[in-house]
Amino acid sequence: MKVLSPRPPAPSASPCDRLSDRQRECLDLAALGLTSARIGDRLGLSPRTVDEHLMAACRVLGVRTRIQAVARLAAVQRPPEPRTFLP
Repeated sequence: MKVLSPRPPAPSASPCDRLSDRQRECLDLAALGLTSARIGDRLGLSPRTVDEHLMAACRVLGVRTRIQAVARLAAVQRPPEPRTFLP
């Protein structure tokens, strides 16, 4: 009788993949330096609602501030840098 080994766990998705579209949109605008009020103006939301989306994004990403969340998202979205200086 052949014993099957358990299937390895599927690779977990990046926390950035679990962001909602609105959370990602708010983070992208925050990355441009916009305040919650300006983000709200652009998206037709109140500043408080923008803050709620940003706080939820922070929870998803496991960070404490919007600056950390923007940095985490930027690190994931950045294309890999070449490993050589040769052309």
